[in-house]
Amino acid sequence: MVKKIAVYGSYETKIPVKQRYWKKRIDRIRQRYWKRTKKLKKTETSGRYEFYGKGKDLYKAVMKVHRFMPKGFVTVSAEKFVENPEKYGFEGEWIEKEIQY
Repeated sequence: MVKKIAVYGSYETKIPVKQRYWKKRIDRIRQRYWKRTKKLKKTETSGRYEFYGKGKDLYKAVMKVHRFMPKGFVTVSAEKFVENPEKYGFEGEWIEKEIQY
């Protein structure tokens, strides 16, 4: 039997700031490009993880969720999340968090 658990709430994280700049191409046409800078901007957003899988994997996934914030609304297997949490979220801090069984 597959078990499910959801973790959701609001969180605070730092994201890289993008900067727009102009560049002249070889054919002398100016074109706009976006590039990431080293600056980080604090943002406050909300998101939700929905995990499914075995109980042991769900426990490990919920322990990793304390550090990794979701990229919006994410439904993923707990086993896959434990293997590669950077793919489904980024580092930050929870402001408010609820766990729904």
